[in-house]
Amino acid sequence: MTGSEITIAVTGARGLLGSEVVEAGRARGHTVIAWGRAELDVTNAEVCRSRIRSAAPDWVVHCAAYTAVDRAESEPDRAMRVNGEGTRNVARACAERGSRLLYVSSDYVFDGRAATPYTPSSAVGPRSSYGRSKLAGEVEAAALTDGRALIVRTGWLYGQHGPNFVDTMVRLASEGRAIRVVDDQVGRPTWAFNVASALIDLVERNEEGVHHVADSGTATWFDFASGIFRIRGLTPTLEGVSTEEWGAPAPRPAYSVLSLSSTEKVLGRSMQAWPEALNSYLSLQA
Repeated sequence: MTGSEITIAVTGARGLLGSEVVEAGRARGHTVIAWGRAELDVTNAEVCRSRIRSAAPDWVVHCAAYTAVDRAESEPDRAMRVNGEGTRNVARACAERGSRLLYVSSDYVFDGRAATPYTPSSAVGPRSSYGRSKLAGEVEAAALTDGRALIVRTGWLYGQHGPNFVDTMVRLASEGRAIRVVDDQVGRPTWAFNVASALIDLVERNEEGVHHVADSGTATWFDFASGIFRIRGLTPTLEGVSTEEWGAPAPRPAYSVLSLSSTEKVLGRSMQAWPEALNSYLSLQA
């Protein structure tokens, strides 16, 4: 499909990543149908079937998700209804219509016990309700499309279309707050703009299977916060704390670094280093 116009429907199109996918698709000259929650409730199977049948997209990029990681511990059924059953509804509708499906998944499908980056074929083992619900979505996406779904895992996202760690850190520092940040979880801070661009690249290449997309380089949340303050010229009181000290309801992977090598090979390029991406994002917010 590369070089030709594609009709792409995006679920969760008002969200942090979905908004970027809509913009990236249109910037490439594709026809993009943007479905927010008001236009498409993924938990309603008949609505999914009707919308996808009527729009007849070549691809559905499924960004709609329950993303409240901590709240999912007390609302596991709701998380599963959106991320698992909702993905089943979208995948089944895609299969009936003959549309390709891209499902956006999470680094939280891994248990965090690795010491080297997780590859697309690494064993999964989510530790949280959120992670289990995202893995359920992967299973539904693959099963209902005869394995032809494109499943893309990402994580540690920030961007201009929703609440995120970067904006929170800048706000807290600007208010003169002392800030405590977890310093024993390692991942890849990732600009949603870069993920959206890669998703459109993969769609244009008609890819399938599991891919990992994130900015390159690794950091703890403390490192990430330090980078934000350095770029912005802010000097708050910053303290690193352990996951145990922080005491969040949902268990997080201590290590959720995604291997990018197979995806970079498909794309024919390297992902942007996270400090460079962060600098670009903060330059836009200045």
